[in-house]
Amino acid sequence: MYHFEVRLPAQKDIQQIVDYYEEIAPTVTDTFLEELYAEFDVIKKNPLSFQKKYKTTRVRYLNRFSFGIHYNISGEKIEILAVLHTSRNPRVWKTR
Repeated sequence: MYHFEVRLPAQKDIQQIVDYYEEIAPTVTDTFLEELYAEFDVIKKNPLSFQKKYKTTRVRYLNRFSFGIHYNISGEKIEILAVLHTSRNPRVWKTR
């Protein structure tokens, strides 16, 4: 069983996304969060199933939203590093 952690920068990413959706289309916020948490569950169950994009960092893309969940696996720990829009430079999380 893996320990699952959403690091602070990823939490801030999620909050910025929620704030944005609340401003432009509040009804979309719940749908986004439901999909995000469902993808977290998929990662928890099958963390090795997703492709390594950057050395040790894997990315799981959401289906209905243009965001990728960037995460690392270290031993028995899954760390969510960032939740980034696909149009952004995916290496931006490295500067945090």
